[in-house]
Amino acid sequence: MVIITNNPLVKEKLTQYVVEFEDCSYIDILNKVRYKIHSGHRLMTHPLYGSVKPYETMYRTVVLEEGKDLDLESLSLIEDAIVVTETFIRNKRMRNWPESVIEDFQVIDLDLIEQTLQRFI
Repeated sequence: MVIITNNPLVKEKLTQYVVEFEDCSYIDILNKVRYKIHSGHRLMTHPLYGSVKPYETMYRTVVLEEGKDLDLESLSLIEDAIVVTETFIRNKRMRNWPESVIEDFQVIDLDLIEQTLQRFI
């Protein structure tokens, strides 16, 4: 299992897992996940989980399972997620959030992924 994230709090708190942290945008994380899927990984979490819209937060964390073959279902899900995210970004402006709200978004993303990981154990 590998966790792909741009959330520094996930990197800091989930040290018991393989976490690939990238200091990049939400859409860049989805593109990195797509690359991993092309390399044989399979989605273990939906790339658009949670109720926070892509234009409302800058953080995204996705869990993948290592594999050898291209998983077409994972590829379809990530491609759809990228299209949805690009549409949101194009139609809505990212707000300039204060630092306290940015920290809240980190906590929300971390909490969602921690709850999800508990279901795998």
